[in-house]
Amino acid sequence: MVGWHAEHTLDTSAEPGAVWAKLEEVSAWPQWDTGITEAELSGPFSSGTRGRLKLRGEGARTFRLAQVKTMTSFTALVKLPLAEIHHIHAQEACDMGTRMTHRIEITGPLSWFYALTRGRTLREGLAPGMRTLARMASRNN
Repeated sequence: MVGWHAEHTLDTSAEPGAVWAKLEEVSAWPQWDTGITEAELSGPFSSGTRGRLKLRGEGARTFRLAQVKTMTSFTALVKLPLAEIHHIHAQEACDMGTRMTHRIEITGPLSWFYALTRGRTLREGLAPGMRTLARMASRNN
């Protein structure tokens, strides 16, 4: 059961392949997600692969890629004490180029606590991060 969520959708002229290439480039996530200062993946960009993030103002966290559907969507799952944060990235072709939807869900017994302490920052970072990602992907068209 989802305790909290935020979502943003953005249409970009970038082609789906260019957007997906930027999403798969985990070490470049800090270039478009201002909440991340470092990111690395310990294997291929596929379901089950684990990685590590350094979050701005916090320490390092591990994450796991879940439900990777190449060129369509993936979820980066971060486990916290008594909660999980699901960063869901989806895309589809549209008339303009690509429609990107990023959704963040917090689940678990302490989801209310993480929503109070992190929710605003997570929500406020969605739109600017997606705009930057779209610009980066557009340069690769």
